[in-house]
Amino acid sequence: MRARPAAAPGTKVERLGALVLLTGAFNYVSSWDLRADTVQAAVRDCAAHFRALGEELLWRVYDHDEPSGLSACLADEGFQPDPSGTLMFLDLDDAPVMAPIAGAEVRRVRTLEDLDDFIQANGRAFGQEEPWQRAAFGQQLGDPDFVLFTAYAQGQAAASARLEMADGRPFGLLFGGGVVPAYRGLGLYRALVAARASAAKARGLRYLSIEARDTSRPILERLSFVPAVREVTWVLRP
Repeated sequence: MRARPAAAPGTKVERLGALVLLTGAFNYVSSWDLRADTVQAAVRDCAAHFRALGEELLWRVYDHDEPSGLSACLADEGFQPDPSGTLMFLDLDDAPVMAPIAGAEVRRVRTLEDLDDFIQANGRAFGQEEPWQRAAFGQQLGDPDFVLFTAYAQGQAAASARLEMADGRPFGLLFGGGVVPAYRGLGLYRALVAARASAAKARGLRYLSIEARDTSRPILERLSFVPAVREVTWVLRP
């Protein structure tokens, strides 16, 4: 999945030396083939390239990634670490089945009006809206491999989450599950996991994966997700 990433609309797969990247709506280093004697130069060249473009770059490093000095090189070149998380997996045979939540409803995003609710809930959950989402996600609403859900509570857009899939791949990728603070504790996060698991099973997928924050990990473990490895996303800001 990392070596041959699927490019969603608005992104493309590029090579920069020994790096495989997704670029466009966001810039992300997906995989690399680096050694201890080549890593510093590769990181330096990559950082210079994106600084010249004036664009942000994400580089996620898992505990098992090589070479061992990669994170130190990223720090030396000005990348800053986000809080660490955990890569987790769910076998969809163990997917949760959620009973309805009184006063709440999970809806799939199908229209631009729905998307506005999704973006509003996402922004309130994480503390800031991401304006790029309307253009990037709006052109994907009819794509069966790209699914957005918004959870409503008391008639308000209260939580949001995303599922990405790719033909021929057994994994569905979970992103952005967030609940507006005033509506936490109602089970909306779990309901969004269940909705995405149901959509993935309907497409014939076998697994879900997620980069879980430490606040989400205990919930996901109770839903049968298995922790695999820790990770840190390093960010080069323009």
